[in-house]
Amino acid sequence: MTEILDEIFIKQPYYILYAAVVGVSIWKYPRYYDTPVRYLPILFMYTLLTEIIGIVIREDSEYSVMFSEFYYNNNWLIFNVYNLIFFGYLMYIYYWYLLSRRWKRIIEIGAIVFILTSLANVFLEDFRVESQLYSYTVGALLMILLSAGYLIQEYPKRKEVPFWRNLLVWLSIGILIFYAGYLPIKYIRHLIMNQIMDPVPVIGPIHHSLILFMYGAFLAGFLLMVRMRKVV
Repeated sequence: MTEILDEIFIKQPYYILYAAVVGVSIWKYPRYYDTPVRYLPILFMYTLLTEIIGIVIREDSEYSVMFSEFYYNNNWLIFNVYNLIFFGYLMYIYYWYLLSRRWKRIIEIGAIVFILTSLANVFLEDFRVESQLYSYTVGALLMILLSAGYLIQEYPKRKEVPFWRNLLVWLSIGILIFYAGYLPIKYIRHLIMNQIMDPVPVIGPIHHSLILFMYGAFLAGFLLMVRMRKVV
């Protein structure tokens, strides 16, 4: 267990940033408790718990989710479930805050495509022990599209509304940069796991940098935010 704690807090220091975001999101909760983003603290706590459990399963066979002799330390099940919840909740948030009917229609269609792809993906890749590449791709592309759409919507109003003190602006910046950068890495890792290409050592540091940027943006958003506006 000591080795696992070392992995979490020393080798992977961004877990400390995860915890900081959880703490600040709770501290600032009175500024958004009655808006569609009110479940963010739960989502961030779930993220931190998922990541810690993922490391425990990966590093300690005693706690592994064992479905076969081959996959003795596989943690994809918890991450596949997490991605469904994470993408679903963010689509819900953007549905409320992207104001035009065209954007709402895009989200409705995107959600249907995401659900159908997730169902189909179960038959193409084992949900228990394999990353759901296709549903993740649809979810990530939707996150890129919706976060960019929100920034485009809000930027012209920056003189009237405090753009850099809008929590959802910072969330959107973090989401946009992370998924735009990580989606190619996801495919590269898929090719490496299937022995189609050789390992690329640089993708690990890039991935970690993207995580730090995203959660750094989340942390900045909570620290700088003013009262979130209600939606009707």
